[in-house]
Amino acid sequence: MNLYKKNFIIILSFLFSVLFSQPRKQPINLSVKGDFTHEATSVIFPPVWSGFQREAIYSYDLKNRHLAISYIQQKDKKTKTTLTLYIYPKISIDNQRLRDSFTSYEYALNQNSDKGTELKPLFGSISNDQLKVNYIYSLFSHSMGQADFFKGVKYVEKNSLLSIYECGGWDFKIRVSSDDMTDEQLAGLKNKIESYFGILQIASRNPLPVSKIPDIILSPTVKRDSMMANSAIAAAQAKIYWLGKNLEQKELLTGFNDMRIDSEVFAIEKMVEFYKLHEKDWPMHDDTKKYFNEMVSIVDNGKIKDHIYEKYNKVINYEEGSAARDAYLRFKSDQNISENTNEILYKIYYRLE
Repeated sequence: MNLYKKNFIIILSFLFSVLFSQPRKQPINLSVKGDFTHEATSVIFPPVWSGFQREAIYSYDLKNRHLAISYIQQKDKKTKTTLTLYIYPKISIDNQRLRDSFTSYEYALNQNSDKGTELKPLFGSISNDQLKVNYIYSLFSHSMGQADFFKGVKYVEKNSLLSIYECGGWDFKIRVSSDDMTDEQLAGLKNKIESYFGILQIASRNPLPVSKIPDIILSPTVKRDSMMANSAIAAAQAKIYWLGKNLEQKELLTGFNDMRIDSEVFAIEKMVEFYKLHEKDWPMHDDTKKYFNEMVSIVDNGKIKDHIYEKYNKVINYEEGSAARDAYLRFKSDQNISENTNEILYKIYYRLE
């Protein structure tokens, strides 16, 4: 199919939902005594696992598909490790979903801390012959607020892990907070969880419909004129093309894996190329003209990767990004590059139900 002939393009604000079935008004604790089987994926959550005692199984929907399962390992009164596993279905998946989940968690974490906590994104994958699951994770320390009789809230330093997985039509997330575990121990625990609870098994239950071309969601900003809309579509179609050509079939089945910076570089290059080719074809809003003048400057000066690193708030796989950031900020100041260049103009997505 010629992507430029694809006419099912929906212009929406960037919204998504995680539930297939009706949500509960309030989550409930299922109060299960023995093994609990998540029927939709056949994953078993035992009452005791690897030294951890299951504390609760919270259900967020009437079919018990969206769950949070908490475990605790208590060494003494002051030393414990809390492990929470989250599993929930999706009605749609887009190329920003993994990144949005990571940054949303960072924001929420800082609402319950007396000092700033920055999560450094790390990237990994799990694979077999049929599937490849990509994920983002972070090892970090933060000061967690806890209820205290005398102080109201007491902040306690914790060593922590967050790991989020693209499992096709399912999301799986690991959250660990510990008084004494090292980063190495937390990483080892993550690996054990991935194996025991069957990340690849979860992904196999609802693979993405890769025989179909993903749909495109455009930001309301692009509605201001034809150049903005058509160039954003050109960028989205370029990203779809790049992902289809450069990712393995078995990882396309589980998610977009849009943490590889080269796909975004290719999309931006094609967007700017489209602009230069059609600059005289349509009248442009002043903001559109300004936007493309700035993007052309970024491209022509070889700053695309640095631009992407800032645009996605460092949540992109670009090892040189941190070292190059100060130089890029100076470049932005010298070239009068505005923050408007950081706006996300589109998402590509599959609707799963």
